Amino acid sequence: MPNTDEAKAPRRARGHARVASLLEAASAEFAEKGYDATTMTAIAARAESSIGSLYQFFPTKEQVAGTLIEQYVTELEAAFDRLSKKVPSLDVSAVAGRLTTLFVAFRTTHPAFVGLVDAHDVVLPGGTGVRERLRERIASVLAALAPRLSAKEALFRAVVVQHLMKAAVKLSHDASVVDHHAAIPEFQHLVEHYLEDVMEAARGRRTGAAQRGAALK
Repeated sequence: MPNTDEAKAPRRARGHARVASLLEAASAEFAEKGYDATTMTAIAARAESSIGSLYQFFPTKEQVAGTLIEQYVTELEAAFDRLSKKVPSLDVSAVAGRLTTLFVAFRTTHPAFVGLVDAHDVVLPGGTGVRERLRERIASVLAALAPRLSAKEALFRAVVVQHLMKAAVKLSHDASVVDHHAAIPEFQHLVEHYLEDVMEAARGRRTGAAQRGAALK
């Protein structure tokens, strides 16, 4: 029977290595079978670990999934932060390219991510507000690209960009598309046009505010 107490945190290097092995096995199981079909027994077997050891660190499957999602989101947040710092030295086409391929590349290296986030019936510890957390990071990229953009509009525009990035992932895995290498650059042009619209909107707001200020003088 699984232990229903709180998860035990590893204290030594051996324990950290064991947890890493369990999470790697869980990630592979979730990617191959989906959340619902994955079992704790299968995770332990794949990690070549005892079921007792798995329950010691992760009393429930939800906690395994939640820990993985937290790791994934933290990694994505760091990627967006790095991009935000580079934006001032990039042109809009390069920014569009980075945004278009960021989720695509992450989906390739972390195939379990999408399935876990889309498991709406699962309460994921640490996974609450995943989309909101990522939107905030995307908004920071947009703010770096268009400094005159208000925080409220940057967050609103980030929602659109987030959906465009998710669409790029679907496009890259669409079996009906013969040449994905040609399709992704086409999609990048779409993202680039939207980013140009974001920049134009920010410039227009600044111009409008300046004109109103001049009229009051």
